Amino acid sequence: MFLDRQSLWHHLRKWESLAANADGPFRLRFGTLFVADADAARNVLVDSADNYVPQSGFFRLGPAPLSRALRAEASHELLKILASHDLRASFDVDSAIREAGDRYGRLRHQRWGVQVVRRYFAPVIAHRRHSEINSLVDAYVTSSIIADDIVGHAVRSAHRSVPVIRAGLTEQLALQPAKNGDAQDLVDMVMRLSGQLSLTDRAQLLQRIVLATVGFTGVTLEWVVLLGVQHGYNDPALRPEQVRPLVKEALRIYPTAWRLARVAATDHEVAGVPVRAGEHILIGTHALHRSATVWDQPLDFRPARWERPTRDQKRSYLPFGKGEEMCPANGFAVQALEHLSHLALRNYQGTVRLRRQKPHARTLLAPPAGWTRLTRRAQADRQD
Repeated sequence: MFLDRQSLWHHLRKWESLAANADGPFRLRFGTLFVADADAARNVLVDSADNYVPQSGFFRLGPAPLSRALRAEASHELLKILASHDLRASFDVDSAIREAGDRYGRLRHQRWGVQVVRRYFAPVIAHRRHSEINSLVDAYVTSSIIADDIVGHAVRSAHRSVPVIRAGLTEQLALQPAKNGDAQDLVDMVMRLSGQLSLTDRAQLLQRIVLATVGFTGVTLEWVVLLGVQHGYNDPALRPEQVRPLVKEALRIYPTAWRLARVAATDHEVAGVPVRAGEHILIGTHALHRSATVWDQPLDFRPARWERPTRDQKRSYLPFGKGEEMCPANGFAVQALEHLSHLALRNYQGTVRLRRQKPHARTLLAPPAGWTRLTRRAQADRQD
């Protein structure tokens, strides 16, 4: 079902409606147990996590996650690499926005955010010395992350291209010389991970981390800028601290990771509902974030709600998941989003045109088809 070529948005809205009228978890038409309650979700993700097959959205090979020790090692090394780069100082936002625009200067939704974030994290993903690897990463971003995970109109093409790109990455990783010292980028990181990992395994890990770093962050950047322009935050006086609630509210009302999936490893219960080993559990992040019992006017974009969020709201807010399998991009992705959104909304005058009104839901929850135009403010030539 999730490989349907069309947007799944109407399914999400239907599940939200069912959740609003349900007294606890319920089964969807195809048998999956749907969870849209904060207590039940946290029980699945944290309290009773041992009842589920270990998994990781990004630190995995095929459906099997890396060992707990390897996941910890990879997360630690990723944070060290990020800390070693001053991305804010090295990033040329004007050049990135020009490059992401079409010949008319329009930033096409479901594409431009990923392209800008790819460029932002370029020094972290692969140093310039890795010219062939960078070309393969660009091809992966275009043919898989954008074409399949976001747009979904080129599924067959994407499924053909991903193995070819992985094979190319494998060949290039085999040419990497042994290096001493700290890892400088993700290429170094995947090559230095301990364990019996083949070069193909390491190439696959590189692809998955790029998806976490670039795909999810890029789509959210589009949402923040689009909503910021529409709701009057596109202002040269915008302060950095004002952007944080914009990011939090964009991730609340349009969570890029709109569901968290788990597979039961044992027979047990979720909020009184029996679950058998092998059954699938789907935590509807979008439904949790839009529950009228938790959020006042849940479908309205209201960043001010984050000035004093309630305990229930904090517990119901899960844009990156929770527990040991929490998305590895959560910390640095938010920092990047706050910085890039501030640059775009403060330094550029924005206009938005939508060809459709409904969001586009595939692997990621993306803005409606259309475009945003960002025009540099003449008076805002100062640097951060």
